[in-house]
Amino acid sequence: MALPKVVIVGRPNVGKSSLLNWLAGRRIAIVDDLAGVTRDRVGALVQLGDDENPRFLELIDTGGIGMVDRDDLSEEVDRQIDTAMNEASLILFVVDIRDELMPLDEEVAQRLRYLKTPVILVMNKADYPEIDQRGGEFYKLGRGKPIPVSSQQNRNRQALLKMIEEMLPSGEDEKPAEAVMKIAVVGRPNTGKSTFINTLAHAERMIVSERPGTTRDSVDVHFELDGLPFSPSIPPGSSARPRFVTASISIRFTAPSGRFAGPMWF
Repeated sequence: MALPKVVIVGRPNVGKSSLLNWLAGRRIAIVDDLAGVTRDRVGALVQLGDDENPRFLELIDTGGIGMVDRDDLSEEVDRQIDTAMNEASLILFVVDIRDELMPLDEEVAQRLRYLKTPVILVMNKADYPEIDQRGGEFYKLGRGKPIPVSSQQNRNRQALLKMIEEMLPSGEDEKPAEAVMKIAVVGRPNTGKSTFINTLAHAERMIVSERPGTTRDSVDVHFELDGLPFSPSIPPGSSARPRFVTASISIRFTAPSGRFAGPMWF
């Protein structure tokens, strides 16, 4: 059952990953002052409402629009952003209120203009109420009244979640079934972990490159095999020797053509 997807977009270094962690209530995405850390789509299950009448959504962080990647992966990052926006039920367009309106903010707004998906304009890093008056020029982006928030100061979290709930299209928002198996795909850098995940998911879910260290965030991917939900997790490559118990597992894998491609062992 597909959950509604709320996708976070914006130029680099406006606090998209911090916003994901803050709204999800736990640390998921890497947060760093260095721009361009996020590359892949990083998602988390988020509950809206109380336990008696809950709604669920998948909140997705993306790389910065307009980012110049040091490893020449800008096109791959941009393709991940486009995929996320095209699949979104709702988009959170994040700006940095401290920097005021920047040319890259206008570039993001231009890209969103061609989508029919509803958009909430989020002015992040509004650490105190007095700074809200600096957000007037963001009205130029054509997204109505923006909401000031601060993940650092825990400001207006409930107001933003309520706005998301109100603007989220009605549909399938029940809690998804638990994965029958949670799989950690580990290994040293550049051994093909991302390619393996993409093969299982039948989609370009992870950026693949010959450069070691392409994957930075620990990414959970959800897909179905033979009608059963699976959730592999791929952490960044590590040269450290992990401590875990190994097991040989066989999954019947059906190729995109519908033909049985034989068991996969890992």
